[in-house]
Amino acid sequence: MQVRTVVTGHNAKGRAVFVRDEKVDGMPIPGLGELAFLWNADEPATYPNAGNNPAAPGIFPPVGGIRYIIGTYLPGVIAPEPTPEMHLEDGDEPGGANDGFHRTDTTDFGVLLSGNMALELDDDAEVLLSPGDVLIENGTRHRWRVVGDVPATLASFIIGAQRR
Repeated sequence: MQVRTVVTGHNAKGRAVFVRDEKVDGMPIPGLGELAFLWNADEPATYPNAGNNPAAPGIFPPVGGIRYIIGTYLPGVIAPEPTPEMHLEDGDEPGGANDGFHRTDTTDFGVLLSGNMALELDDDAEVLLSPGDVLIENGTRHRWRVVGDVPATLASFIIGAQRR
């Protein structure tokens, strides 16, 4: 996958300028699909700035940080392998009855661009997402899966939040 990314910024005089117009390559994730990391910051932006991508590491940002990711997920995928930022409950571990369930300290804004996905919550609650549907995931325990035999592409804007 390649995602055209156009970025603006400010020049030395504070004028608006185009900083980049480039193709960002997706990074293959074995068994999952591909992720294109478009903008990763660990702290809020300040202006004026040059529009440089902060390129912070990791999928999930700390409080106040953001990630903008487009992912293409393969049919049969239930959820990614857990990362340290994912909170798992008993039975949520890979291979268990609740494989793929997790929660993160983030608010995730997603738009399904293609394919179909199901989002599952506690107590077997489930919703089917179709292209154009918007999802706002507020740090709840959930898992998602691709529905059907074609990949699903999801654009996600993720904001780090504080859990109390």
